[in-house]
Amino acid sequence: MVHANLPSRARWQSLIGDDAAGPATQAGSQASVVLLSKKEKFVSLVIAKPPEKVGRQSIEPLFVLKFGSSLLRSTADLPRVAGEIYRQRRAGRRIIAVVSALEGETDRLLGEAAAVTGLSRCRGVPDLVSLGEERAAALLRLSCDRIGLRAEICRAEDLGLETRGDGLSAVPVKLHSEILLKKLSAHNVVIVPGFVGVDSQGGRTLLGRGGSDYSAIFIGGELEVACVRLYKDVDGVFEQDPAQKEDARRFPEISWDDALRIARPLIQPQALEYAACKQLAIEVEALGSASPSRVGPVTGRPEAFAAQSPLRVAVAGYGVVGQALAERLDREPAFELAAILVRDKNRSRIVSPPIAPTDSLAEFLSCPVDIVVDALSCEKTGRILCDTVLPLGIHIVSASKRVISSGRANLSDAAVQGGSQLLYSAAVGGSAAVLETIDQARSHGVVAEVVGVLNGTVNFILQRLAQGAAFRDALAEAQQRGFAEENPEADLSGADAAAKLSLIAHRALGVEPSHLTIRRESLDEQRAEQIRLSGERWVQVARISNAAGTITADIVLQPLREVEILPAIVDEWNCAAVKLEDGRIYRCVGRGAGGAATAEAIVADLYELLGQRRRQDSLVLDLAC
Repeated sequence: MVHANLPSRARWQSLIGDDAAGPATQAGSQASVVLLSKKEKFVSLVIAKPPEKVGRQSIEPLFVLKFGSSLLRSTADLPRVAGEIYRQRRAGRRIIAVVSALEGETDRLLGEAAAVTGLSRCRGVPDLVSLGEERAAALLRLSCDRIGLRAEICRAEDLGLETRGDGLSAVPVKLHSEILLKKLSAHNVVIVPGFVGVDSQGGRTLLGRGGSDYSAIFIGGELEVACVRLYKDVDGVFEQDPAQKEDARRFPEISWDDALRIARPLIQPQALEYAACKQLAIEVEALGSASPSRVGPVTGRPEAFAAQSPLRVAVAGYGVVGQALAERLDREPAFELAAILVRDKNRSRIVSPPIAPTDSLAEFLSCPVDIVVDALSCEKTGRILCDTVLPLGIHIVSASKRVISSGRANLSDAAVQGGSQLLYSAAVGGSAAVLETIDQARSHGVVAEVVGVLNGTVNFILQRLAQGAAFRDALAEAQQRGFAEENPEADLSGADAAAKLSLIAHRALGVEPSHLTIRRESLDEQRAEQIRLSGERWVQVARISNAAGTITADIVLQPLREVEILPAIVDEWNCAAVKLEDGRIYRCVGRGAGGAATAEAIVADLYELLGQRRRQDSLVLDLAC
């Protein structure tokens, strides 16, 4: 059956029918799909829908995020992409991240194939070229793990992403989602190498230039996900290329048909045609944007668009966390590092300060900034910073649990007085999004209990004890790897975990930290030896519960087998489980110590403040109009 001389969307609908262009049919039913060959011919096939509609069965919405070569120019860009996935996961979304090869990799591999095959077209070319996406996916997984984000890779063969047509510009026709769903259920983040499918014989195929767009949109359409978002190097769909015309206007929303006409270089046309057929809305934006262009049923009026100035950030403390943060912010155009406070300007550091640091608190405070990050080990100086800048309308992002827990109420009042924000996600769980998980749980019910492993240093030591190491050797290794301070007393006594638990108590149950009594058990050398000789894996468990209006809180050492509510974690990882009164449980995991993980939690807080500013600016603009 061939249809020609019809607009693309009409050709799709003439084959599929009006019903298929609306909401997808129920699981187990069948629907038609259209194939596009290089000769612009369409063939109608009947395929089975996926057995599960995962986007509608979980409390947490499922997002498909696509990251292209324009963002992955080199391995140095991987932390930004991993950070975006982390922020979306922290917001309570399950993620399928579709990635392209790094910039130039596809052309390089095609060139290698041509050097071997000459002018002939060989069936094995996709096997070679798809290695670019495989490499990008593996590198991204490593980058995610580095910051404490668990992710699994799901390749074309695992997806069962079947294609028809030419092996270099094939069209996807079917998705077998069982393996994908299993990995998603276990880890909540799955990385998919885009651009790649398999033919009826199981051989690899490619989806044409820009095929990672097609991968993301096809997966999103077949699974009926909550959102398909394409990240590009421009912030949405513009009337003209903003790189060529500075005053190019941007579409807040644009129809599939208009996008086919205007955005062909930006989004693969075949992918847009599929989206139009499925009535699937797509979002297009740059990394860190708060207002994507929406490609859907209608076109709105294009609006003037101006890039916003970066937020000025001052970092107090340039140890493990401060250095990791400076390195991380170096490629974030939304933020400008404006000041660094250090104790000793002459100290040798692994990461050289990108700007001249100061050891004068007065000089540091005199710098005009929007946000101060407290990455100090000195509680006294951190408290002075918070007390000084919050009433002035300067936001604080803190990694100091002791500063926040000892004066949360007063600091909150100071923030209200100055119209500023006080954010401290990194102070509680490192990259384990404990506070955000509590917020998500509270939006669905009343919290009855929070149980967690909240100290990465102690968890690392307990892991080494289970492996037979002596206590002093385990502690020395933790210090060498940057997981423990020179004086580890706060970690070993349970004081560090208790400070975090007091902040959890306020967020989960509304209890002020100063009003909470926490029973603590210390990990000293004698207790460590008892644990080592037990031959079991132990954990330091932080627990707060509310039973019949009575709140109890404690930090205790327990065998892991006795804490079934928590997932098994190793080394410096943290985790938490939030249990509601109706029995539902929300969990999170992440690295609880180390510069990269803590820095990523700080960056996520910075982006939260950036989003608030952009929403305020947008509201002011709307009122002005």
